Amino acid sequence: MVPRCCAAASAPATARNRSRPSWPPSAKPFPARPLPGPAAAARTEATPTARCRAPAASAHGRMKMPDSTHPTSTVLAQLSDPHLPLPAWVPPTELFNKRLLGLLSWYTRRRYRYRPETLAALVEDLRAQAPDWITVSGDLTNLGLESEFRRARLWLDRLAAPERLLVVPGNHDATVPGAWERGAPHWAPYWHGDAPYGEAGAAFPVLRRRGPLALIGLSTAIASPAGRAVGEVGEPQRRRLAELLRQTRSERLCRVLILHHPLIEGTVRARKRLLDGEALCELLAAEGVELVIHGHGHRSHHLQLDTRDGSAPVIGVPSASSARDEYAAYHLYRIQPAADGWTLELEVRRWRPRDGRVESAERMSTALPRAHAAAAAPEQSV
Repeated sequence: MVPRCCAAASAPATARNRSRPSWPPSAKPFPARPLPGPAAAARTEATPTARCRAPAASAHGRMKMPDSTHPTSTVLAQLSDPHLPLPAWVPPTELFNKRLLGLLSWYTRRRYRYRPETLAALVEDLRAQAPDWITVSGDLTNLGLESEFRRARLWLDRLAAPERLLVVPGNHDATVPGAWERGAPHWAPYWHGDAPYGEAGAAFPVLRRRGPLALIGLSTAIASPAGRAVGEVGEPQRRRLAELLRQTRSERLCRVLILHHPLIEGTVRARKRLLDGEALCELLAAEGVELVIHGHGHRSHHLQLDTRDGSAPVIGVPSASSARDEYAAYHLYRIQPAADGWTLELEVRRWRPRDGRVESAERMSTALPRAHAAAAAPEQSV
């Protein structure tokens, strides 16, 4: 099966709009419908779009609606690319490599773009939404220094308990060879699966069963030359991933794949791509998956991947600390079982630069494939 993907928007891809991948030539729209808020419901003449702006006081927001509305739903929150501030002191001995360029970039540009107060506003709002589970999809650090890993551990401890929070690494967490392996022990409770095995370099993919969800974390973090921010899953991880997908498929769980780099070619520039993204797409097409979420692009991406069970959404989230370009945001994924699979309600909660508040910026709903739906249907009809 040849994997197929597409974007929500019809505009061609540019350096600032990369929601459309470079393939296949025959792309179809992202199969989502907007969920209007109270104010939007009155605008009956407006044409619905896949990117529907909604008021902050959303009737669909977590903790803003009766429990009976979504009696069996599970809510997963996703943050990504927080790029926590660098320590005040960086030992010069750590800078005889790619990190020197990263340090210069931080002090001349990135520290003005990725702001701790923006991240703090998002985290405060996330706590108020009270999701069941949280994931951080990489790039907590900037240079992959061990001191950064220690500081990030304190931030993770404040965010949520390890049993509620799953972390996967990004390219900045593996800036130079050995950076992730040295830093990973500091985050161990947050990236271990239900049955941890091996060391940092061999432990992924990890699996956490959380209610109806199978949260599967992949590592795409590899050291790359200056000027590049590529990632790679690798054959050992792909082999183990296939086993986990088959296992959780038989358990009738909703399989959510979490990684840092986008897997679909054309989502980001070539120098930032996932080197074995096509191989990963082919694996997912063959084994099936219900939802794929990632970071890295610092922009919203709403794509889809055709699998054996149907079209699986592939969704990217912006940086959680960005105060410029596409402003900081996090995602809430509300997943609940349906007669023919699963339903997904996605809410984008975005930082508002004019007053520093966080609002409900977009909401959409779509159906997720479910491997056992076809087999279950005849039993229900008897």
